[in-house]
Parts: sequence; structure tokens; C-alpha cells
Amino acid sequence: MLALLDALLAQSVLVEYLAYLTAIAAFGTSSNWPDVKELLNRAFGWVPQFKYSAQIALALALIFTYFALKADPDSLPFMHVLSLAMFAYLGHLFSDELFDTFWNSIISLFSFFVIFSLISGIINFIFVEADWTIIWRNRRMLLVGPYFVNPFTGSEIWRLWPPFYLIMVILGSAYGSLGEKRSKFLVPYAIFGLICVTLLVYEADYESVSEGGLTSNRGYDPVKSLILLLGGLVAGCASFLAVHSYYHDAEEYKIKYFHNLLISFTVFSFIITIMILDPPDIIAEDNGVKPSAWGGLVLNLIFASAAIVVGFGVGVGLAFGRRSNLPVFYLPSIAVIETIRSGPLVAWLFFAQILLPDVVNPVWEADIASRVILVLSLFFGCYLAEVLRGGLQAVPYGQYEAATALGLSPLQIKLQIELPQAIRTTLPAIVSLMIGMLKDTSLVYFFGIYDAFRVAKDLPAQWDFIGQHEQALLFVGMTFWILSFYLSKISRRIEKNLGLAHEGGGEAT
Repeated sequence: MLALLDALLAQSVLVEYLAYLTAIAAFGTSSNWPDVKELLNRAFGWVPQFKYSAQIALALALIFTYFALKADPDSLPFMHVLSLAMFAYLGHLFSDELFDTFWNSIISLFSFFVIFSLISGIINFIFVEADWTIIWRNRRMLLVGPYFVNPFTGSEIWRLWPPFYLIMVILGSAYGSLGEKRSKFLVPYAIFGLICVTLLVYEADYESVSEGGLTSNRGYDPVKSLILLLGGLVAGCASFLAVHSYYHDAEEYKIKYFHNLLISFTVFSFIITIMILDPPDIIAEDNGVKPSAWGGLVLNLIFASAAIVVGFGVGVGLAFGRRSNLPVFYLPSIAVIETIRSGPLVAWLFFAQILLPDVVNPVWEADIASRVILVLSLFFGCYLAEVLRGGLQAVPYGQYEAATALGLSPLQIKLQIELPQAIRTTLPAIVSLMIGMLKDTSLVYFFGIYDAFRVAKDLPAQWDFIGQHEQALLFVGMTFWILSFYLSKISRRIEKNLGLAHEGGGEAT
């Protein structure tokens, strides 16, 4: 108990110490006042440290901050002190880096004050002040758009479940082939599954103006969807365990062969997804769901996936075409790349809406969603071509000579020797383009397409949620941030597996 009081008293001294350090910076130094490292060591030196001490301390700091914001006046000071103590303990864990010099101590304490204020404000808004009923009530519309929620057309939502199963199998197989410990996948996957189930089944009543009285914020029967969701999660887990057990100790050439098969299966799955949503007339008499009726976050993901899959092929062709010595290849490649890159994406999207129908309608009666996919693919492909061209220039000419000596054809050299090395070199830039393309899909909002941002913009027009713009837009923005962060983490993991992640720069050998 005395040690806890010492920790709390030492934490209360830190605020005074920040002011004291400022005075020292202005008027001189003092040798009698202990430094921050000594204060933190005196307060927390007795606390044992574990492998995940920093993560546990951060989680406790956030929890105590939340409790402090919701606490009654009697317990408010105690919760604030506990929250500050946890942040101070984090400072103790990293004191060698944060408080090694006098000026670092000033900067670290000032940064702590700013970060603590930001975290308190964010937690206060998200968990205390904001009313998220607008999100819970319209969770399906944000995910799939208004067409699949409409009582007359909502039965078509079955078309989204086969693609979900394919995605789960692909993700599970991809992670299973990495050869890592099972817990590194199964623990986050279990958390992801729990979040999905919670988002699906959570129900609470709210005071509805349009329906008069208390109304459920769910508004649908989750039993059938819950069974299908659990089936998809089980399929992903089963594919991970199966692939992991087979390729855990497999030779490298077998793993690479499996990766090639998985990439081909991913492209094939994307084509299957499009055909399930809107099957061609020669396959099924059912008209399906036209691309113009797609919506929600699913539409953004479809646009981004199509742009990346189709645009990657376009980019590779343009990159090699621009490096060709034949005018019939490099002149059109330069013309396409420079023309597309000369204008902003929103201008080309307006071109897709207004002018492109007059160009393609004699051959292809494309709706606005299909034209948007075409423009996004060309835009992504042109920027990717320039990124790959830089990577191709970094491939030593000796690689080409060695491949020629082995009897490989020019096409084999480009696809099997030059292209893999170029992708390996430019992987961070390629992932940045993918993240940018995912976020750029929100520009389709200007053309009346019900993507996630368009849905979030229209939700505050409902009688029950008039004027609640912040919650809807913030939720969609955070969703895009999570997806972008996930892509960034995948990129870092791939770089690590390729031997590119090295603290000092260059390749890790």
C-alpha cells in the first residue's frame, strides 16, 4: 500500500516537475532536483516487468481514463490518478529513450501532456458523449447499401455470402502458408470473429420518433445471418489449420508454388464474385443485381479490388511497354501514362460519367459502376507502371544476361526474372498505391453511387437521427483507417519475410 502511495505521489510531482524544468531551461540548471528517470524508478522500480508489460499498462491507462470520464465526483480524482499512474509507468518502461537527456525530458513530458489530452478527448467523445444508435440502426446499410436492405429487394443479399466464404478461405490459406505460430493468427482471428458476431447480434432499444416509442436498434432477425457468419469464420479457421499443417515445414519451392496457386485462385474468386452478383445472360436467366445497385462498404471494396486486380495487369504491360525499344510499344505506353497522370482522378471520374458512354456504348452498354471500375483500373495501372519502371531499372543487367545464357525467352525473362525483383524492390510504394486507391473509391460519392460515405452522408436525414453527421462520418472514416492500417501491416510482414525489414536501412541479411 505504501508503495502504491509512493507511486501516486511521484506521479503528482511530475506535473510540477514539468513546470520546474521549464524554469530551469530559462534561468539555469539545478543539481539538487532529481531527474525524471530517478523519479520514475523510485515510483515504479519495485514493479516486476513482463513481456507484455507495456501493452497491459497502455490498456489499463485507457480503461482508467474511460472510468475517470464517467466517474462520479467522489471517485473522479482517484480514477484520474490511476490513469496518470499507468501512463507514468509507460514512461518508466521507456525511460532510457524518453528521459536520457535534459531536453528529451522536457519534450517527452510536454508530449505526454498533449497525448493525454488528445486521448482523453477522443475517449470522452467516443464512449461518453456520442450516441452511436445511428450506426447500430443502419449497420447493414453501411455495409451493403440500401438495395440489399430494402424489403422488396433484400432477399438478394444471399449473393454476398459466397464471396464472404471465398475471402475467409483465401485469408486463412494465406496466413497458414506463412509458417508462423498458430497463435499469431488464431488469437487475432478469434477477436475478429467476436467483433463480427457482436456487430451482427447486438440489440438495444432507443426512443424512435418515426415509429413512436421504444424501438430495437437492430430491426432484423440475426439467426440465419449468424449461422452463415459462423460458417464463414469456421471455413477460414479450417483452411488456416489445413494449410498450416501441410506447409509448416515444407520446402520453399512448394510454398512459392502454393502462393502462385493462391494468387490465381484469388483472381478467379473475384471473377466468380462479379458473376454471382450480376451473372451474364448466357449463364443464368436471373438478372442478378446490377452494379449500379451495389452499395455500402462492400462497393468500396469491390471497386478497390477491381482496380488493383485489373490495374496491376495494365501497369505491368505499360511498364514493359515504356521500356521497350520498339516505337509500336513505347509510344502508346507513354501516351497513355502521361495522359492519365496529367489529370486528377475526380476529373477522369467525371469523364466516365459524362463522355465515356458515348465512346463505349456502341460496343458495350456499361452502367456508371462499370465505367468507374474501368477508370479506376486505368488510373491505378498508370501510376503502378511508373513505380514498376523504377524497380525494373534497378534490376542489374547481369540478371538479363544470366537468364539469356540459361535459354529463357524474352517473355520468360521479363515475367520470371525482372518483374519479381522489381516488385520486391518497390513493394512499399505499391502498397501505398493500393491504400490510396482504397481511399479514392470514396470519390464515387459525387456521382450518386451509394458507397459507404454516401450512405453515411444520407443517414442524418432520417427522422430519428436528424443532424447526427459526426457519428456516421467518423465511423466510416475509422473503418477506412482500419483497412489501410491492415494493408500496411501486411506489407510490413511481407517485407520481413522477404528480408527487406532492417532497422538500419537496406536489406536484412
